[in-house]
Amino acid sequence: MRPEAGASPVGKMDMLPKGEAWWIRALRLWCDGLDGQIMLRDELCARMGPDNAEAFFTRFTDLVALLLRHGRRPLMRHGVTCDCVGADEAVFALFCAQAVHDREEAMMIACLIMRADVAPIAVSLAQTLGLDLARGGAASGTRHGAFGGARDDLRKGRRDLSSDLASDFASDLTRGPQVPRNKLN
Repeated sequence: MRPEAGASPVGKMDMLPKGEAWWIRALRLWCDGLDGQIMLRDELCARMGPDNAEAFFTRFTDLVALLLRHGRRPLMRHGVTCDCVGADEAVFALFCAQAVHDREEAMMIACLIMRADVAPIAVSLAQTLGLDLARGGAASGTRHGAFGGARDDLRKGRRDLSSDLASDFASDLTRGPQVPRNKLN
């Protein structure tokens, strides 16, 4: 049986740059329904503060809504805890990561997954979201760094996957998206 277009595994979460893995996790949580969206909001709130987290979540919702409404076909995703990366998820993560560094490249990627007339709007949203993540909501005057208290949590020895992803996201933004060179087993 052939898997649905876009659902085919193309990688593993632990092989991706941390920033791209974060985008996939955020997409999965958002698409997982109310419980996942609450979890995403809580993570953002802990890292950006409540006002910045709410603004970010609203923009992220707008981006996902554009993708779902104007996608070339239904967006396929894996479960929240799955360590595989689906083809659609990989393209979404690369698109979001590229939007900060190279709008033309992001525009080309956006046109692969959505109608061309809405792609510029999606690129602008993804760029704003990426910059918000990089500065950790500094535009609203919070004292938090790239992901709120993630650095403080690391200093206190409380490490988990989400704080690892969060603390490395800003450094991934400065390097730009990278393609994993490892092969799948």
